[in-house]
Amino acid sequence: MTLTIGHWQLEPVNGGGLSIDGGAAFGVVPKSVWQTVWHSDANNMVRFTCRCLLARNGNTTVLIDTGYGGKYPAIDRKAYQMESGNPVLESLAGKGIEPNDVDCVLFTHLHFDHAGGATVFDTNGRLVPAFPKAKYMAQIWEWEDAILRRPELVAAYPADNLYPLQENRCIATFRDGEQLFSGLTAIRTGGHTRGHTAFLFRDASTNEGALFIGDVCPTASHTRMLWNMSYDTFLLETRRIKRHWLEQAADNRWWLLFPHDPRMEACQIERHPKKEFVTTTVIKKEFSTKPQEHGL
Repeated sequence: MTLTIGHWQLEPVNGGGLSIDGGAAFGVVPKSVWQTVWHSDANNMVRFTCRCLLARNGNTTVLIDTGYGGKYPAIDRKAYQMESGNPVLESLAGKGIEPNDVDCVLFTHLHFDHAGGATVFDTNGRLVPAFPKAKYMAQIWEWEDAILRRPELVAAYPADNLYPLQENRCIATFRDGEQLFSGLTAIRTGGHTRGHTAFLFRDASTNEGALFIGDVCPTASHTRMLWNMSYDTFLLETRRIKRHWLEQAADNRWWLLFPHDPRMEACQIERHPKKEFVTTTVIKKEFSTKPQEHGL
């Protein structure tokens, strides 16, 4: 899949597949409901992907999120059924992108499955930034919550993903509504975390757009208001802000890009009087565009 929005070329990047508990994935939605559209194994685990986004405008190469990376021990890899190796680096290499080619890394938020690939071990066993020449950027509240090591949040933000960025002075912060590059705006959604951010690529002359919506809507199934992850720190905020931005996407015919849907990379949606929203044009994982309409 390659989307062109203004002067930006957008491509998905594999940050690694993983399995998570179905209850964590779908929150209060009963298994009898979500299992009609999602398969689970004998341990109630469902298969998600960690999808990052490569954005290039001819001058700047931007990577949004980094997946879980390659440094987690075998016990964690087994628990989450992670892919071997370092998926984000391998996926970028397959596109001809080396670590030194990345100019900027943006984070939707700093949970392990989005920020784990930000750092790697060097040949001396030290943790260093995975993209040596890049500026890393996170929403200011997200960075504060991650780095201050508050007891109630410390497990959500592994230090190995964060402190090498601080020590190498390559981390910067942004605020809600900030235009980070021409045609690329950061939107603090909150909900999933206090500083969770979506990224909007928009061509002002045509209003064409693509919204990398992050974990307030991790899969196409989560376009329903009550389908939310149990990891959401501010659940009601997720529901409010998700509806707002899905309405914006529907009314403006923007593409929605999902970070965790293993079957669908992007879609366009329409409002529906009974189903809230339905997908219209779908870009599947196998890189084919197929017009269709179905409720999710």
